[in-house]
Amino acid sequence: MLGIGGALVALAVTVGRGEHSSVKSSVGAVALATPVTTKVTEEMLPPARRPAADPNAVLLLEKMERRGDRYVAPMSDGRTAVLTIDPRLQESAEKVLDMAKAPRGAIVVTDPDGRVLALAGRRTLDPRGGKDGVVDRSLALQAWAPAASIFKVVSAAAMVEAGARGNDRVCFHGGVRSVMESNLTDSKKDRRCENLSYGLAHSQNAIIAKVAHQRLAPDNVVDIASRFGFGKPLPFAAPAVFGTATIPTEKGVPFGRTVAGFDGVTLSPLGGAMLAGAIAHGGEMKPPTIVSAYLEHGVEKAVGPAGKASRVVDARVAAEVAAMMTETCRKGSAARAFSGREKIRDVTVAGKTGTLSEHDPHYIQYSWFVGYAPAERPALTISVLLGNAELWYMKAHTAARTVLASGLAPRPPS
Repeated sequence: MLGIGGALVALAVTVGRGEHSSVKSSVGAVALATPVTTKVTEEMLPPARRPAADPNAVLLLEKMERRGDRYVAPMSDGRTAVLTIDPRLQESAEKVLDMAKAPRGAIVVTDPDGRVLALAGRRTLDPRGGKDGVVDRSLALQAWAPAASIFKVVSAAAMVEAGARGNDRVCFHGGVRSVMESNLTDSKKDRRCENLSYGLAHSQNAIIAKVAHQRLAPDNVVDIASRFGFGKPLPFAAPAVFGTATIPTEKGVPFGRTVAGFDGVTLSPLGGAMLAGAIAHGGEMKPPTIVSAYLEHGVEKAVGPAGKASRVVDARVAAEVAAMMTETCRKGSAARAFSGREKIRDVTVAGKTGTLSEHDPHYIQYSWFVGYAPAERPALTISVLLGNAELWYMKAHTAARTVLASGLAPRPPS
């Protein structure tokens, strides 16, 4: 993938629980006096014959539906799961994806406890996108796109761990759409100077690549990418992945391109929400959960947390990166969506954008936004990925603003 020499060290590709097959269970017909077939329900069976919960059962998200003020979905073992999905946020996310008309798109929203409040996915048969789309929630759980500049958040965290600060002055040239050999060291071409925070907020590739070249070894990036979750199993009720990373073993242009997000890294929208959540919550990553209870034999049984939070980076590191992400939405690459007239009233947002194009086999431009709000006291974490065609209708940061505004708006009294 890198196209330039240097051995690679790969973080393993992981697919959570892997591809699942539907689990079919059947109950023999009940003989009756008249030739009528009666469907035997679980409640009609004696306790000993009721199907037991399967610890390997998976959530069938394609059958998710709203019932009253909540969403439910069947498990592959026949149980019914009550979901953590928030109806207002879910419907907002689905509406935004319809408005975006992208060939592929997904949105994930979580709360501080890691509960998934919205999980939406949409695709079109037409590679150019359009108004006629179908629901495909698996797009929220699979790493079908490069991480692009979202990986700069990981790289920035590694730089801060190595002693860098957001206000560190960096002189550079170029770096708008590429990383070159001359970007990695001081050069007579370096006629402009900004700081590291500017580099992250504006996705300035030359700044990110240069600071990484000066302060990081490839092992530093391998280590921190693994801590965030790249290449690791992702326990979740439905088949899901976090993402993958292939880090060059030596410094140079391939390494600079990777830390800037051009090559070697993929990410799922769920993984993007988890990544942003780790920064939002002081360097701790909460495992995502989407099931709040199971309906068993007519009784609702609550489900506890999916697991303990893991420490990804020190709180001091998270705070430094969080300040850079706030600059992204204040006057960086997402400012158009989150400042001025477009600002969500009385809310400061922290985030990171990412854009990368390829032919797959048709032209597709991946538009990313991951972030959280309010920046000072995070209540919602969001990840948006749109795979736009050449004619696009919406970018990810605009989609994120719309969904966040809906989620943060005061709710009418019940």
